This record gives sequence, structure tokens and C-alpha cells, in this order.
Amino acid sequence: MNSTPADQRRCCFNVHSIGPFAAASLLGAFLVFQVQPVISKCVLPWFGGTPAVWTTCMLFFQVLLFAGYLYAHLLKSFFRPAAQGAIHIGLLAAAALSLPIEPSDAWKPTGGESPTIYLLWMLACHVGLPYFVLSSTGPLVQAWLSLRDESDRVYRLYALSNAGSLAALLSYPFVVEPFLSVADQSSTWSMLFLAFVLVQGFIAIGLFRVSDAVRPVTRHARPDRRTTQRTEIERGRLIGWLALPALASTLLLVVTNHVCQDVAVIPFLWVLPLSLYLISFIVCFDSPQWYRPKPIAAVTLLAIFAIETKHILPDSVRLVSEVASHMTLLLGACLLCHGEVARLKPPAAKLTLYYAMLSAGGAIGGLIVAVICPLIFDAYTELPISMAVISAFTFVLFVACQGWREGIYHWPSARRARWGIAVLVIAPVITSMISDRENTVASNRNFFGTLRVIEDDAGVSLVHGRTVHGMQRHGKDADQPTTYYGYQSGVGRVLRIANESSTSNRIGIVGLGCGVLATYGRSRDRIDLIEINPAVRRLAEQHFTFLRDCPADLHHHLGDGRLVLARMETAAFDLLVLDAFSSDAIPAHLLTTEAFDLYRGRLSADGVLAVHVSNVHLDLVPLVSKLADHAGLKSRIVHSRGDERRGLNTSVWVIIASPGSSVFDHPLMDAAEAIDAGALAKAPLWTDQYHNLASVLNIW
Repeated sequence: MNSTPADQRRCCFNVHSIGPFAAASLLGAFLVFQVQPVISKCVLPWFGGTPAVWTTCMLFFQVLLFAGYLYAHLLKSFFRPAAQGAIHIGLLAAAALSLPIEPSDAWKPTGGESPTIYLLWMLACHVGLPYFVLSSTGPLVQAWLSLRDESDRVYRLYALSNAGSLAALLSYPFVVEPFLSVADQSSTWSMLFLAFVLVQGFIAIGLFRVSDAVRPVTRHARPDRRTTQRTEIERGRLIGWLALPALASTLLLVVTNHVCQDVAVIPFLWVLPLSLYLISFIVCFDSPQWYRPKPIAAVTLLAIFAIETKHILPDSVRLVSEVASHMTLLLGACLLCHGEVARLKPPAAKLTLYYAMLSAGGAIGGLIVAVICPLIFDAYTELPISMAVISAFTFVLFVACQGWREGIYHWPSARRARWGIAVLVIAPVITSMISDRENTVASNRNFFGTLRVIEDDAGVSLVHGRTVHGMQRHGKDADQPTTYYGYQSGVGRVLRIANESSTSNRIGIVGLGCGVLATYGRSRDRIDLIEINPAVRRLAEQHFTFLRDCPADLHHHLGDGRLVLARMETAAFDLLVLDAFSSDAIPAHLLTTEAFDLYRGRLSADGVLAVHVSNVHLDLVPLVSKLADHAGLKSRIVHSRGDERRGLNTSVWVIIASPGSSVFDHPLMDAAEAIDAGALAKAPLWTDQYHNLASVLNIW
């Protein structure tokens, strides 16, 4: 009996077990998702801890993922198996030599760079080559496995790789970060990468013993009608392979930004949408029987309806309902997008092209949200647009699908429902236009997020998501300090003491907001205002009068607070205010032993450090107190109650001074409390190499 070339290849392939292929897929995907938080943690502090750093990192990794998938496709298409193995072994070796991935301090930004461009360049230099190699693993390993097994079963390795990605995502914040320093994380990742190099190198060596495949012969014949029709069908599939992953990727980033900034600012909440995104891949590619388009579409439409009608719910349940609805929408939409992509998958011989198109779609989604939308929109306009598109897409599938158990479609039914589709497209856009827009005076969007100036009967406020960065009252009370900075707040008390004891003070403020603290400034005072986001100063000067009316000598500094203070080598502040913590966006590098050593070196002999730690979900008081104790300083806690009529918020400040300072002897500090000794003993001590957000979670 004559054997086919495929039979010859299978016989000559000496890797007789699927184990190495599964191991390479699982380990490669695990490392792909572990490197993202590891490298992000290295560079996040240098850019102010903004969520935009994460979005930019995701854009970088999605684009590089596409490059890896494209490399896999070109390698398989133009080179014989032995050449594929040789080329990839060389690439694996080069990637191994580029380790470690942790950038040195020489890469710290000075504040004058474009954050997005500089961050992308830094990532390319330190993690570009290893990630490029890892990103090609999925399609390349499956392509090599198809030399033995040409059935669609090779696609199950894609589900396995996404399971590895999910394991990496969930293990990092709860297993890796609490126990390993940044340097140890980088070293551990590097060792695992070397293990991956050995596993995939073993598979690549096996390609040297694979018989050459019969190369396709290109015929230059005039295409007939059937060939043209098949080409049109293939073109439609290519569009689907590109557009559906792009829609899912866009929705992932849009929903994550909206829920984590505007709905519920809760630490680690971003893990949930990304987990659902990965789960949708696992479900859709593990087995076709898991994908039921009609019931999935029905649940997704119900989630959309719940989101559009959230305003009728009482406040007590609105938050939970809105988060649950958005997560249900995201999971349903991703299941539909990835389910349809899985349904359109080609034979195993074309899987590298298929995966290249999928990754290109994901990269397009990241590019839209991270780059294009901030350039053309001054608010999160992509949210209603994405909702409109996904609503129409879901409704089309629901109407066209003929059964609740099987994905059999009757597309003319969807065309007859065009008016319903039009309503679903228009409704989210209209709802967004009339929601919360009437009070918005100005809006500015950049790398650091979207800032809004909102005016109501109480006054004018500067808002980022759900976080208020200061408010100015109307009329005769416009010169009064508000929000977290009132006269009875910790920082208000310290400033009043400083004004009583000295005719001139040098004050440093990390975190400008709308400039409320400038109300305490006097003509002989010098105030250094440090702010990383240039839009904050612009809005503070245009829509608030705190800075304009302040008689003190104001000096503005653009950049990360710690980096700016490090450059101010001769500064000696009488009061240094640390007010850079907003909701769950905690720049951990400002709360480390090294940072507090820097602060102590920037204070005068009797200088005071005031740290704003008001937070719903994080208890920063024990951490800050322990850092002060470690630096040889004493600390007290000042709580102040809010007063809505006067525009005051409940606040918590930790006041820190040298052991010889008399600030705590002043009557205004009678309200200051010492931290409980037991809580201080149990408190974590963060360093530049080790800081764990879970250790300060306020779960009660």
C-alpha cells in the first residue's frame, strides 16, 4: 500500500507523545500572562500608578501577540519542517540571552517624555523578544502537532493554552505577588522561561526528523466561476476572523475601564473581566457542544436591558446590579464572538493564518481603546458605541439562530428584524448622551484617564471616575477649603499650626487636584506643587480660582512625585503633603521604606509629613504608621467628619514628624490618635522590591 506524504511525516516524527506539545502550550501561555503583571509592576510606579499603564501594556502585548502569530504563519508557510526547527531554536536562544526582563533605574522617566511612547519603547527593549517567542507558541505548536494529526482536535490545545493564561492571571495577585519581591518575580519568570525553551526546543529538534512536506504548486490559470465564489467565501471568513476578536477585545477594555473607574473602584476587580474573557476562549475552543448561541444571546440581551434601565433601581442594589450586568454582558458577548470564530475555524492546515487573523483582531481592539479613542474623544464615548454594536450583533444572532440547542442560522430572519436592530443601535448612544452630561462643564482625556469638571448647586468639582479631586463652593465661600482638606482635617490642622508658628513656610504637595490646599498659602510661603497629569493643572487653573487667588509663591513640577522629590536635592520642606492616592489606584512606590527615607531627607529639622489615606477598600493607616516607625519618625492619626452643607468629606490623615518635633503638643492636635500597638506589629512593611496590595485590603 502506498503511503501519502502526510503518513510519511507522521511516521518520521519521533515525538510520539502529545505531552511535550501540551506542556509547551500550557507553560507558554502561563508565562505570557505572568510577564504582563510582572513587568507592569516594575514600571507602574514610574508613571504614577495610573490604569492607563495597564491599558498601554495590554496594547503592547496584543500587538506583539499578533507579530508572534504572524511569524508562526510565515514560518510554516515558507519553510520546510527542518528549517522551521532551526530558525526557531535560534530565536529561542536569542530570547534566553536577553533575560532578565526587569528594567534598571536608568530607565526611570524624567517627566518630559510622552508616557505612551516611552513605555512602549521600554517594554520593547526589555520583554519584546521573550514575549515574541512566547506569543508564537500556540499556533506554532499546533501546526507542528498537525504534522501528526490533521484533525480539528489540534484546536483543543488553544483551549489548554487559555487555561494556562487563566491560571497565570488568578495566581499572580494571590500567590505570586504576596510571597515574591519584584526581583524574585523576574528571576522566577526567567527560570520558567528557560524551562519553556528546553521543552519547545525539544519539539523543534524533532522537526529535523520529519520528512519534507510536498510544497504546493502555484498554477497561473484563469479562475472559473466556482473558484471566484470560493474566494469570496474565504474573504468573508477572513473578515469574521478579524472583526469578531476585535469586537471582543474592544469590549473587554471598554467594560474594564468603565466598571473599574466609574462603577465600582475596588482593588483586583479588573481580574474578573479578563478572567471571563479567557473563559470564553476555553469554552468555545474546547468542544463545539459547549457553544449554544441562542440562549447565550438571550442572556446577553437581558444584561443589556438591565444596564440601560439601571437608574430605576434603588441605590442599595444598583452597584451590585450594575457590576453583575456588565460582567454578564462581557461574558455573553465574548462567548458569541469567540463561539462564532470557533465555528468558522478552517482545517488544521490553515490554522496559522487563522490564529494570525485572530490576534490581529485582538490588537485592533487594543489599538482602538488605548490609542485612537483618547485622541478623538474627550470622554469614554467608546462605551455607548461598543454597547450599540454588541447589542445589534447579539440581536442578529438571537433572531437568526433557529434552535436553542444547535447553531443553525436562517439569515433572512435577521434581515426582517432590521428595525429592532436599529433601535438597539441607537438606544445606548442616546442613553449615554443624556446621562450625567448636563452637569459636565469640561472634560479632558489623556494617558492618565478622563477628568471632568462638574458643576451643581453646591459648587464646582474635579472628578476622575467616581473619585472627587476637590471642590470649590459658590459665592462668598469660594475661598474656603473643602472635601478632604477642611480646617478640622489632619492636613488642615497641621497647616494652621505651621502658619501660627512661622511667618513663612516651604510646603510641598504631591497631588494637585483642583488646588484646594492653596487656600492655606500666605504671601511669604513657597508652595511646590507636584502633579503627574498635565491636564489636572490646566483644569485647576481654568475652572477653579484656588491657585489664582493664592498669594504664596507657587512652583509647579510635572512628573511622578517620588522622582521629582529625588531631583529636589536641596529642598527642606516645613510640611510635605502626600495626596496621590485615589481609590484603588495606589502608587505603591510612594509607600515603601526607600520612599520614606527620601521624604525624611526632604524635611526640615522640624518638618512634618502629612499622608492622606482616606479609602473605602484599603486600610493604609497601619502600613503608613509602620513605614514612619521604620524611618525613625513618630506618627498620629487624625479623623475628620464630613459636612455635606460645607462641601466637606470624611477624611483620614496620618501626620508624621521627627521624634523631637513639638507639633503633637499643640492643642489643635488633641484629636490625633496613636495607632494600636497590635495593629502596628501586624502591619506590612513595603519596600521597592516587595509590596502587596492584598496585604492592606479592608475586607470588613
